[in-house]
Amino acid sequence: MTDLQWTKDMPVSRRPERIEVSSRKQSVERRFDAFSPIRRVGLISPYTGGNLGNGAIISATIANIRKRVPDVEIIGITLNREDTQWRHGIAGFPLTGVPGRYCASGPAGFETQETLWGRIKQWLKRLPLLGRALRAIRPSAEELVHIQAAARMIRKLDVLIVPGGGALDDTWGGPWAHPWSLLKFGVLSRIFGVPFLFVSVGKESLACALSRGFARTALKLAAYRSFRENDSKAEVQKLLRSPRDPVYPDLAYSYPSSSLPTRRYCASPDERLVVAVSPIAYCDPQAWPVKDEQRYLTYIRKLAEMVKWLIKQEYRVLLFATDGPDVRTVAHLQALISDGSVDSTSAEVLPGPPAQTVDGLLQRICEADLVIASRLHGIILPHLLAIPVLAISYCRKVDVHMSDAGQDTYCVNIDRFDADELISRFNVLKDSRACESANLARIAEGHRESASMQYDLLFGAAESSTAVKDNQLVKAVEA
Repeated sequence: MTDLQWTKDMPVSRRPERIEVSSRKQSVERRFDAFSPIRRVGLISPYTGGNLGNGAIISATIANIRKRVPDVEIIGITLNREDTQWRHGIAGFPLTGVPGRYCASGPAGFETQETLWGRIKQWLKRLPLLGRALRAIRPSAEELVHIQAAARMIRKLDVLIVPGGGALDDTWGGPWAHPWSLLKFGVLSRIFGVPFLFVSVGKESLACALSRGFARTALKLAAYRSFRENDSKAEVQKLLRSPRDPVYPDLAYSYPSSSLPTRRYCASPDERLVVAVSPIAYCDPQAWPVKDEQRYLTYIRKLAEMVKWLIKQEYRVLLFATDGPDVRTVAHLQALISDGSVDSTSAEVLPGPPAQTVDGLLQRICEADLVIASRLHGIILPHLLAIPVLAISYCRKVDVHMSDAGQDTYCVNIDRFDADELISRFNVLKDSRACESANLARIAEGHRESASMQYDLLFGAAESSTAVKDNQLVKAVEA
C-alpha cells in the first residue's frame, strides 16, 4: 500500500489529507487540489547542460507535468540558466550565487562573464591582506543577493520540486554546494507556503556532518519525499525517520516514449556487432573531486585494452560521453587505441556534451547491441532502450541499479577489474543478450508505469490514462 507523506507541520490551509492507494489502476485526483491551481512549477537541479543524465530527468519531468497540467509555466533552477532555457524551452533561474562551489577544479562547465572583480584581480595581488579579506566576504555577499532574488521568485510558485538524480550529495563542493542549496530553497518554500517536493531522489555521499545536517533539515521541510531505490530510502532513514516514504524509479525511465528511437538489432550495415563504450573521468586530477592520477591512468589503460580487443574481434565501436568531463576521457581513450596495434578507425567518436543532446545520444546508441559504461545514466539510458550493459562500477549507486535490474553478473569494480575479466563478462553478456534485452524491456515498461503513477498522484491523471504502458519495445525485443 502506497502512502503519500506530508509533513505534519505544513500550514493547515495548505495541507491535504493523506491518501492511500490500494491499486495501481485506481484513479486519483491531483494532490494539489487543496491548494491554488498549479500555474508555476520550479525544478531544482545542479544541471549545467553537460550532464545528460540530469538533462534526461529534467526533460522527462517537464513532459510529464505538461501532460497533466498543459498550461503550466516551468522554471528551471539550475547551475546554467541560459543552457536550461535553450535546451528545454523554459525560464531559467540560478541555483546558487556562487556556482564555483560545485566544481572539482574551477568553474568548468559554467558560462563565465567578465566582472569588475575579474578586472581588479591583478590589483588585489598587490594588497594580499585586503585581497584575502575581500575573497572571504564576496561569496557571502553574492549568496545574500541570490537569496533575495530567490525569495522573489519562489513566492510566485505553486510548487517547488527536486526531480530525481543524486540530490542528496556533497561530493561536488562539500556542504556549501548542493546540501546548502537544498536547505536554502526548502526554508524559502516554507516561509512562502510553497509545497517542497523531493521526487525519486537518490542519496549518495554526505560525508560531512554539516552536509547531513543541511540535508536532514531540507528533507524535514519537504511536503513529499520519494526515493529512486530502496537503498537510498534506507540511507535516508539514518537521517530522519520516514519509513512510509515511497520508492519510485529513476525519473529517466519516464522519458517521453514518443521521443525514444526504435531499436534495430545488428544495426551495422555489414552485420557486425555494435558495441558502445562510455568511459568516465574517474579520479582524473583535472575533473574529479578525488584526484588520483595513477588510478585514473590504470583504469583508462585497462579500458583501452578492452576496446582494442573489441576491434580485433571486428566489432564496430562507438565511443560516447554522458557528462562534460568525460569528453576529455574519450579523447584520452581514443589516443591510447591509436598506437598502431589495431585499426582505430573502427572506433567512432560520438559528439559529446554540452553540444550533444539527450535525443541525439539516444538516436545513436540505439544502434548498439551492447554497451560498456560507468556513469549511472550511461547505464540507465541504454537500459531504457533495452540494450544490455556491462557496467564498470565506480560507486554504490551503480552497484544498486545493476542489482535491482538483475544484472549483477555484468557489473565489475572500477578499481579491481582487469581486461581478461571484462572480456569474460562481455562474452557471457553477448551470448545471453537476447534474453537480457527482453528482461530489460519488461523492467523499463514497469518503471515507466510506476513513474507515471507517481506523476498522477502528484499532478492528477493524464487525460489518456492513469498509467502509461509502452508495450512496443517488449514486442520488438521478443520478436
